[in-house]
Amino acid sequence: MFKKHTKILAIFFIIILLFSSFVFAENEISDNGIMPISEQGNEVENSIMTSQQSNDSYKKSDVYLLEKNVTIDYIVDGNLFVCADTVTINSQIGGDAFIIAKTLIVDEQAYIFNNLFVTADSIEIKGIVYDVYSMSRITTISGGKIYRDAKLTADTFNINGTIGRNAFVTASNINFNTDGNSKGVIHGNLDYYAKSEISIPENSVNGDIHYNSIAINKTVSFASIIADYILDLGAFISFVLIIWLICLWLAPKFLENSSNYISKKLLLSIGLGLLFLLVVPIICFILLLLQLTAGVSLLLLVLYILFIAIARTLFTISINNYICTKLNITKNIVKFGILILTTLVIWGITQIPYVSVIVSIATIVIGLGILILSILPNSNKNILE
Repeated sequence: MFKKHTKILAIFFIIILLFSSFVFAENEISDNGIMPISEQGNEVENSIMTSQQSNDSYKKSDVYLLEKNVTIDYIVDGNLFVCADTVTINSQIGGDAFIIAKTLIVDEQAYIFNNLFVTADSIEIKGIVYDVYSMSRITTISGGKIYRDAKLTADTFNINGTIGRNAFVTASNINFNTDGNSKGVIHGNLDYYAKSEISIPENSVNGDIHYNSIAINKTVSFASIIADYILDLGAFISFVLIIWLICLWLAPKFLENSSNYISKKLLLSIGLGLLFLLVVPIICFILLLLQLTAGVSLLLLVLYILFIAIARTLFTISINNYICTKLNITKNIVKFGILILTTLVIWGITQIPYVSVIVSIATIVIGLGILILSILPNSNKNILE
């Protein structure tokens, strides 16, 4: 029964992830799977037809790359995933582009028909992108164009090109027309966060300009610190008690035998917990690269996060049952009271400086091992109902 309800929880989390996905209903999709932009019309369509004449310059699928330097000089009729030192895009990307790099150059021939999600030290946009979501030290639009919105965080943002709609920026410096050649224009609104108000050249923003100050050296009162600790403790105790009550209802045999994982199978629990913690992310990454098993990778990732979330709770419950077994306590109401005290002690230890990190990792590792041991069919006969 314990396994059955674990599956139900996993399905529930997957449904949430599916509903939280981006849907771009306002964009019309062409027959070849790439979103055309009406304003570019014939120029874009002719460019696509010319490029598709060579099979070597056309990838009709998602592309995953992990290299030192990457140059995309072929059409990608799908999403692009890249992790590299330097990334240069010279062609058309039919879907979204997800980039992690030191330097990203969206060159003059580049055309990203959907969103660009990027984390980089330096970003330079010379081509065309639909929407940009970025974090960087320097972001520069060098004669290029962002058709719709730019949502970015940077130390310096140079606008020597065009933003078709609105810009939402957090930056220390916002500069227009720094190259002396291209006119930087935001056709919509500019909403920006900065330490102080920035001088915006006249006619550079067609819409409204909204400045939001960033608070510096915000003073935190002693009362608010205590309140945060109380809320954190209350949340942890509540979560432990809820999981304990669920186990008492759905898997009472697990509660009765959970002390064995501490007294008799502690080393095995630690080994399995470490193995699960380290190996599962690698398996998820491999399954994601295989593309056909991307769904399996997502399911495994959801279970991985779920298991980590309840690991410390299962460790606390097992420790409490071990203490109750040693004290010959059998009444659930008494176990409930001692569980509150056990939870309070474990939470207190995790708040001690320097020790907290080690204790937190240890409780999660052992909790993961306990959970895995409880699920393995051969090692727990008659434990789960």
